[in-house]
Amino acid sequence: MNDTRRKIGAVTPAERDEIRALFERKNALRELFRSLAGMPEEELAGSAVYERLVADMGRTATRFQQWWDEKSAQYGWENISGYSWEIDFASGDIYIRREG
Repeated sequence: MNDTRRKIGAVTPAERDEIRALFERKNALRELFRSLAGMPEEELAGSAVYERLVADMGRTATRFQQWWDEKSAQYGWENISGYSWEIDFASGDIYIRREG
């Protein structure tokens, strides 16, 4: 594969909206983690908010990966070592892109 990105499929608007919601949630949780990075470790360790954040990130990351795994199996997208899938949220098109 010579190109760094190639279209391999598309999803429905409902499927696109589902992964977009997970993508946005994952990014929001990352931003919350970044905002907590300056806090002393001993404050974070016992914080109920931090524990909830960690649990939510775990659930969200799992659901995000499950979506990609399920859609890949459903639509038969190719899976190449060193490449990852990405979505164009405007069109719902799915691309495979060389990592790195």
